[in-house]
Amino acid sequence: MEMIDSDSIPASIRKRRQTASVSTDGILQEDVLFKSPSYAAAFIIGGHANGLTEWKLSDGKTTLKDMENSEV
Repeated sequence: MEMIDSDSIPASIRKRRQTASVSTDGILQEDVLFKSPSYAAAFIIGGHANGLTEWKLSDGKTTLKDMENSEV
């Protein structure tokens, strides 16, 4: 599966995307640690991303930012 990167992706994320083990159906085959939710989202999307708003719970609506702002 070919991954296409935008020009806005950080160089370290671009390099990690090129070396990651990904199956032919697009499933990451290894654990990858990132320094922020935004870097993790950029790795998946292939471009600049705000991880606090891109990552959502299984309900598809609640974001990581919502979770951080909640009093739970």
